[in-house]
Amino acid sequence: MKSEQKADSLAFPVDRTEANQKESGEPLNKENMIASESAKAKILENMQAAYKGEVSATEKYAAYGKRVVKDGYLELALLYKAVSIAESIHAKNHKAVIEDANASVPLIKPDYTVKSTEENLDNDIKGEASEATTMYPEFLKTATDANNDLAYLSLTYAMKTERKHKIFYEKALGDIKSNTLKTMPPEYYVCPVCGNTYETNAPAHCDFSMTPREKFIKINSL
Repeated sequence: MKSEQKADSLAFPVDRTEANQKESGEPLNKENMIASESAKAKILENMQAAYKGEVSATEKYAAYGKRVVKDGYLELALLYKAVSIAESIHAKNHKAVIEDANASVPLIKPDYTVKSTEENLDNDIKGEASEATTMYPEFLKTATDANNDLAYLSLTYAMKTERKHKIFYEKALGDIKSNTLKTMPPEYYVCPVCGNTYETNAPAHCDFSMTPREKFIKINSL
């Protein structure tokens, strides 16, 4: 429960171990230093993996959007467009973290298969659930261990947004199965800072990044 609460908060982790040891005059713990360096290397590896996932999702959802248009699900195409834009924002944020560490940004060649709309949505739900409940929480723990505030922020934005995307996809799949897809929202809003995605009505500011509504990206046409 504690780890979940921390993942939902933008209060950054602060590692005071080394500072406290210096103030007390005690020698630095070599094991802690080695562990910290290991965490720093691991979080960079994680950020590169997260970047790869978000770049792939950006292109995949754009391709899925074309498929739903072909299948006649124009309402669903708007959702795919909004989510694709959101994933591109996550990729941009992850890229900034990698560059901040003076590391190379990996070249990505997305690998995915476009299937039927229902199969694609089922794949989307599973992918977003995995990221929101497993991958990003694990990456956030490493970011805390590495005392990397920038990585922690970028990962938090992505994780919380993926939770919402999963719900959107679940609703869309349910609508298709019940033949009520035309009840889907006519427009979406995406925060340009964190990728947070809203249906129809957007609040005065983003719930995650506090970005004002007037800066949101509005998606109401293909």
